Amino acid sequence: MKESDLRQLAEQGNPQAIAQVLRQAFQPHQIRVMLKRVADKHLKIQLEGFTTPDQAIAKQILAPWQKIWERTITETFTVEGLRFGEVTPDWEWTIVAGLLSPAEREPSPEALSAQEPPQKTALKNDALTLKLRQLLAAYLWSIKVTPSAGALVIKLTVIDQRDRQDYCQIIQEALQHFSLDDVEKVYLNVYHRQQQKYLLKTCFPLHGALPSQISYQRPRSRPLPPDTPQALLIGGGLGLILFLLPPSRFILNTFLTLVHEIGHAIAYWLFGYPAVPSFDFIFGGGITLALGRASIILWLLYGAIAYLAWQYRRNRGTLITLAGLTLLQILLILTGWDQIAIIAMGHLLEIAAVFICLYFALGKYFCHVSGEQTLYALLASFSFLENSAFFGQLMTSETFRIAYRVGKGGLLDHDLVRLTQDFFSMSLSTLAGCFLLLTLLAPVLAFGAFHWESLWVPRFYRLCQPSPKS
Repeated sequence: MKESDLRQLAEQGNPQAIAQVLRQAFQPHQIRVMLKRVADKHLKIQLEGFTTPDQAIAKQILAPWQKIWERTITETFTVEGLRFGEVTPDWEWTIVAGLLSPAEREPSPEALSAQEPPQKTALKNDALTLKLRQLLAAYLWSIKVTPSAGALVIKLTVIDQRDRQDYCQIIQEALQHFSLDDVEKVYLNVYHRQQQKYLLKTCFPLHGALPSQISYQRPRSRPLPPDTPQALLIGGGLGLILFLLPPSRFILNTFLTLVHEIGHAIAYWLFGYPAVPSFDFIFGGGITLALGRASIILWLLYGAIAYLAWQYRRNRGTLITLAGLTLLQILLILTGWDQIAIIAMGHLLEIAAVFICLYFALGKYFCHVSGEQTLYALLASFSFLENSAFFGQLMTSETFRIAYRVGKGGLLDHDLVRLTQDFFSMSLSTLAGCFLLLTLLAPVLAFGAFHWESLWVPRFYRLCQPSPKS
């Protein structure tokens, strides 16, 4: 389809055409565009990015389209900005509110002049928002400032739990830098993103004393969302049923085989070996095809690490983390233990799949449609049962150990056999017991990581900031 025809369809309100045109416009900003029809005469435009899409950029790109749509169609458009994997948007705004009558489509000069003061306030709010974002960068997820009659309503979405008095003090000090003659008091709402609870709801005068006591019990851990127990129960039950039925167990084992071989391939590449994961259609299972170590891969890897170190040169924690991981990789290569990591990585990534899938199911992460949370729970349940059964049989069944030692056609040894024969002076059953223990710990760690997100998510978020504020 010609670009002119596509644009004409978009101007007429065709959802597919709008999506295509907007994808091209937002692509340079690394923002993905999705359109959903949530109701009759109501389209939702979702903007997704690795970081929260800039609302100013969205308004700049959509402003010309808003003028066109106001003259040609009568639908309501809601724009949302959110991060990849999140369900709740960080900001939202309606750009066309169902303009039905000619009078609404062509506002009078009086109506336009009446709209100018809010525009000036919006500019003031942008400066205030930027100032607060800088002051709260270390523990802020998003911020929204809304002017009201004689007041400002400020909503902070945070990922850290500072003292509630600190939030009030920071806001009050920041507001002193602005000319806010019409503002007498501030309504402050502090919402914790992981716990999905308000840490603080208070009101204080702009130039007066702060509230001395704020009655709120500080939450220490995150509870399960209301619909999560049901999703875990259904997903876990389905995983058990599919594990017990041989045909479905064989099919789902394909997922674990792929995860296993991807684990080997990742380890190979990290240590400089070109590798490709694949299925083994001769003996079954999978096999990772690898070549000899290529120095160019290591140099590219170190170049990428150096680039990250430069980008995060103001973040001491990230620099220490990068240096530690690089030193560990070099030590493994020099000692020859990189082969241990490569061989073990297949089973380790299978165990990690239990943790990742269960954690996503608990927090409802990367769940955009109904059923995805249950699917994560199913995969976590099946992976846990399959790995537990495999390592349990290696520990308890001599017949199973003999069959495992045969390898693939008597030509290739399996991973645990290679580890016990070439690197570790322990029996196959003992090593299997170690992996079984890791498998049993995976769901415990997933529940712990979810339950205590308030302890580690702010630290992780700080590592991701090029210039964190102290």
